[in-house]
Amino acid sequence: MVLSRDIRADYDTQYMFPPALEDWVSEDHPARFIREFVDLLDLRELGFKHHDSIDGAPGYAPDLLLKVWIYGYLKNIRSSRFLEEACREHLSLVWLSGNHAPDHNTLWRFTRDNSAALKGVFKQVVRVAMDSGLVSLALHAVDGTKLRSRTSAEGLLDRKDVERLLNELDDSIDEMLSDVEKNELAESGEYRLPSELADRESLRGKLRKTLAQMDAGSCKKLSPESPRRA
Repeated sequence: MVLSRDIRADYDTQYMFPPALEDWVSEDHPARFIREFVDLLDLRELGFKHHDSIDGAPGYAPDLLLKVWIYGYLKNIRSSRFLEEACREHLSLVWLSGNHAPDHNTLWRFTRDNSAALKGVFKQVVRVAMDSGLVSLALHAVDGTKLRSRTSAEGLLDRKDVERLLNELDDSIDEMLSDVEKNELAESGEYRLPSELADRESLRGKLRKTLAQMDAGSCKKLSPESPRRA
């Protein structure tokens, strides 16, 4: 008998010691650039506001929320709800946020109350990235698709392209913040499994039943269920 050598997920894996947060991203991951960049800023001097939670619980520190939004800006995530989801699902952002997941209302209020300061920091982070040789990071933040097509075989930009990129920063940042505001009004929340399928055995039973019906030919089409929104 030949045993399969395929690698599969082992969902029962247990660790003798809990994994260290610092080990969740590599030493050369761009998220580390964001952390060090924000940690060097004086946010009070830059005009960032701090709001305590309404219910008296500790509020999220401005530097944590700024790191999350810089990640969103550099990754072109232009929705507070998508960014909240990313705080739970993007390992690099889980690391950057210290395994915290601010809700979309908190993230939205931060942009609303600090838009002027955010614009300045977004401009600064792109310029610092460029000066630090992190050109790809800067191109991802600003719409650099056209610039990419004009780069040399070595992936280099000439001076005119760099100047054009920096000149487009203001428009890029304004567009990003405008998109965030529009999405805040338009979106209703993230999709979650219906409560009756949150139990593993219930979910398995539902899937088995549907697959059996499809195999028998009695179920050829499925109608979308009404999604439960968070």
